[in-house]
Amino acid sequence: MSSRVSIHDLAVGGDGVGRLADGRVVFVPGAAVDDVLDIELVEEKKRFARGRIVDIVVEGRGRRRPPCPQVALGCGGCDWQHLTEDEQVARKVATVQGSLERLGGVVVPEIQVRRLPQPFGYRTQLRMGVEAGQAAFRARGTNDLIPTTECLVAHPLLNAMIGEPALGRAREAVLRVAPPTGERLALLEPTSRGHALPDAVIVFSTDEIESGEMTFYVDIVAGRSWQISAGSFFQSSGEGAELLIDSINDALGHLDHETGHLVDLYGGVGLFSGTIGDRFETVTMVEESLSAVEDAAVNLDGERCTIFHSSVEKWDAVPADVVICDPPRTGLKRKGVDKIVATGADSVVLVSCDAGSLGRDAGLLDGAGLTLNSITLVDLFPQTSHVEVVTGWSRG
Repeated sequence: MSSRVSIHDLAVGGDGVGRLADGRVVFVPGAAVDDVLDIELVEEKKRFARGRIVDIVVEGRGRRRPPCPQVALGCGGCDWQHLTEDEQVARKVATVQGSLERLGGVVVPEIQVRRLPQPFGYRTQLRMGVEAGQAAFRARGTNDLIPTTECLVAHPLLNAMIGEPALGRAREAVLRVAPPTGERLALLEPTSRGHALPDAVIVFSTDEIESGEMTFYVDIVAGRSWQISAGSFFQSSGEGAELLIDSINDALGHLDHETGHLVDLYGGVGLFSGTIGDRFETVTMVEESLSAVEDAAVNLDGERCTIFHSSVEKWDAVPADVVICDPPRTGLKRKGVDKIVATGADSVVLVSCDAGSLGRDAGLLDGAGLTLNSITLVDLFPQTSHVEVVTGWSRG
């Protein structure tokens, strides 16, 4: 039995939000604001439900036919291909503003937007399942695999790696490319045995990582080379990384800290320490991942940077003028905010990859006496509901 609902909002995570006749909120994947839908309920709770679209009665704002055929097959990689790019950005801005107001309780300045130069072909890394040697995406909300030979958001160098059933006995694959250098890396889990990737591809397995071996590829971002090991995090594209650097510099644009001390928390392979760090006399970087720390030691060799291999929570805070922090999706939480406050920094830049954690962290930063000055939505993931937000804060 179907129910008719009107969609009035898109939630954090991308699902449409409507209300059933009995008053319960219902979440519907693939919806657009102002859609009128006939839906089938697939999950029911006391206070909310989840539904599946049976029929689109009235098309809402910015709805379009998804340009990628994989969506019709159930691919869950791009949950917003049914929206135009302009509508995607508008909804992300609304989601970020709503989270900051409702969860953070802060006054929200005007939200600036930075966008990639193209909405397709931008991704330089993908995590995929593997079925009979063929790269595959997962169906939305399940572990079911959908084999694919092409991805519209993937860079052509990535598509060349997933076009053939060449991944051997692997069950998972992380595929990475560096367009400026042409280097390609495939991290296969749990084994790389049986693969038929070209010799030019650096192939490694999680078995080899666990035995202590490691390999890396080299990318070029912001005019300099970066060593990135198979087990280290890096941004989804070089162009996106440069947009983040520009946004952080803008957040610090009114400050003069050329003789000050920067603390870079969750520093990864040293991207921000090695670029924005040029504005400071000294830099302290903190990172928990050993492979990323080893990469950063190479990438920042000879620079005025002290690197700590530690979680932020266990690190002993040092005095700083500015703190940049790029935490995981779960955000800073209370312990992370406490470490920032312990540095005594007058300026803080937070890079958030989840609207919900951004709102919660904003409330904690505001409660610690910091004021939100600037917000930039950096649209690193067109065709998806994922957000990346750079916020600038100052003490007092």
